[in-house]
Amino acid sequence: MSSAIKSIMNFSLICLCLSFSVAIAESPVFDIVITGGRVMDPETNFDGIRSVGINGDRIVEISSNKLQGKRTIKASGLIVGPGFIDLHAHGQTNDAHRYQVRDGVTTALELESGVTFLREWIASKTGKTIVNFGGTVPHGSLRVMAMSAYEQQAQKMQKLVEKEGLDSPKVKSLRSSETHIDFSKANYRSLSQSEITKTNQLMDNYLEAGALGIGVPVGYYSGATAGEIFSVYQFAASRKVPIYSHTRGFGLAGIQEAIANASASRASLHVVHANSLSLGEIQTTLSIISDAQKNGLDITTEVYPYSAASTSLESQIFDEGWQKILNISYKDLQWVATGERLTKETFHSYRKEGGTVIIHMMKPEWINTGVSHPITMIASDGMPYAPAAHPRTAGTFSRVLGKYVREQHSLDLMTALKKMTIMPANRLAATAPTMNNKGRLQVGMDADITIFDPERVIDKADFNGLKHSEGIEYVLVNGTIVVDEGENVENIFPGRPILGKYRR
Repeated sequence: MSSAIKSIMNFSLICLCLSFSVAIAESPVFDIVITGGRVMDPETNFDGIRSVGINGDRIVEISSNKLQGKRTIKASGLIVGPGFIDLHAHGQTNDAHRYQVRDGVTTALELESGVTFLREWIASKTGKTIVNFGGTVPHGSLRVMAMSAYEQQAQKMQKLVEKEGLDSPKVKSLRSSETHIDFSKANYRSLSQSEITKTNQLMDNYLEAGALGIGVPVGYYSGATAGEIFSVYQFAASRKVPIYSHTRGFGLAGIQEAIANASASRASLHVVHANSLSLGEIQTTLSIISDAQKNGLDITTEVYPYSAASTSLESQIFDEGWQKILNISYKDLQWVATGERLTKETFHSYRKEGGTVIIHMMKPEWINTGVSHPITMIASDGMPYAPAAHPRTAGTFSRVLGKYVREQHSLDLMTALKKMTIMPANRLAATAPTMNNKGRLQVGMDADITIFDPERVIDKADFNGLKHSEGIEYVLVNGTIVVDEGENVENIFPGRPILGKYRR
């Protein structure tokens, strides 16, 4: 071989090596790489083995090629999906959030009841919360604050909260102070037209504070007339924000009132926990809402996968006649503080005291109908944290994946993920633009990600106490790992507020 040819070959080899070195050098190093997992995106129906590259709070690459990361999560045999979005979470403390993230939740919202003193609440949680959070206008509270009998007390409360902050001892002692409003009496009162006008002004203020719609749990304030509630729907339609409603009473009458209001006003409506509101008429409720959607109405609903409800024993739900309405008796009520089933005597004693009960009132087949129906979303209705709180507080999403997908085959995995991610994200998107970046496993989306073992995932909480779900291996909130190898990461608070479009 001539020296000239050798020189050319050596030069080519050097160029090849240099090119390879440059390629290696230019290969990006991501903050986090999730490798070898089964990536599932419920919006596009993508389902395949891929690696996911994350920088900061965003998904920046999804590839079949090997990716390099400062931290690598090996997800072989695991599902990599969007973080679960819970539209109905009353547990809004980090004590509750520690259980929720172990159930795959990355966004937990208080939409049924709304949040009183919303602006201050958002400020108090920002930078201090594990998951993304947000709330609606609390119509039930604001209608009382607008009553002439309570207006001065409401103003004192507002000034105290603004001055001291929600976490101050003075504010926490409101219940025993002169500024306390007796909601137990006020909820039986109706509003005058001037009070309705005042309520609308307050609701506007809350929308400007970042509210995600209007929470209308009218089932807890029977004093509200049909005309008052219809005026709320008219207000919501004028502002183009959704109503999230626990409808009046149980059974179809209250649900039909809400749907009639939405149809007439053209307001957007979300009926919360259709399973417990409908009881044995769940199929009829879902058929009505399904037909409403086909006719162009923006009406949606949700269910939770347990056959018991939970609420305050002192609420109007347990006014005279509750046994006939719910078709249950004292023994079907479980006192959360002790776990005991109630008797006539303890019912009346505890009702005066006030506290939470678990209500065993639904049949498994009703729940299966709700979970498997194509129009329903999954939402927990999780209660404020307590060691013996309703198990839905800790296990809702894992129960759907373990019991209803894997064990009973009531629905397939992709459909279940849709109900937990893209459907709730789309429900919120018109009011909260940031939700267009959530509920999806795609390049450019927020890195809210839940990684779980489809063969192991299951709820472990029961009616004797809270326990962490199993099989949720990793959870990322805005690109920060909050569950790592099945364990909570402590002192990490990446949650951000989800704010409505009128925020000022």
